[in-house]
Formats: sequence, structure tokens, C-alpha cells
Amino acid sequence: MVDAVVCGDDVTLGRPAPYLIFRAMEATSTSSVHRVATVGDTTLDLQAGYNAGVRWNIGVLSGAHDRQSLEGAPHTHILPSVAELNLLWGAL
Repeated sequence: MVDAVVCGDDVTLGRPAPYLIFRAMEATSTSSVHRVATVGDTTLDLQAGYNAGVRWNIGVLSGAHDRQSLEGAPHTHILPSVAELNLLWGAL
């Protein structure tokens, strides 16, 4: 299920600026970054989540960047794959 789609053309600055995340929050009537999780496979994704101040800033290794690169960026979790998200939510 998708609640909102936000693209780089929808904001004045893309990642690592937080505006894509803020626009998605606005579209879903989410008023607190403490209720937001971002999931990304690049260091720019993780930097954007950090700049937005999200509660969960999750890197996944099933995409563009390797563990070493993602661990060098601000994050709360690094997962092998997006398929692991259900396990993370169950543990929280």
C-alpha cells in the first residue's frame, strides 16, 4: 500500500536535503518526525533521513551501496534487505 509518492521534481532540493521526507509527511498528515521511518539503499538516503530528524533511519544492503558505505552515514539500523523490515518492527 502506498500513501504518497514524492519525486525530486516536487521539491526545491533533493537528497540529502530533508524536503522529500517533509513533503511525504505533509501528504500523509504526519506532523511528527518521531513517527517517521525512512528506508534507503544509499548514503544520500540516510543523510536525508538524518537531516529530517526521523526516528528510524534504516539502511538496506539490497540496493546500491555496501555495508561499509552505509555504516559511514548516520543511521539507526542497517538491514540485509527490505524483507527484514517486518523482523525489525516485531523487535521494536
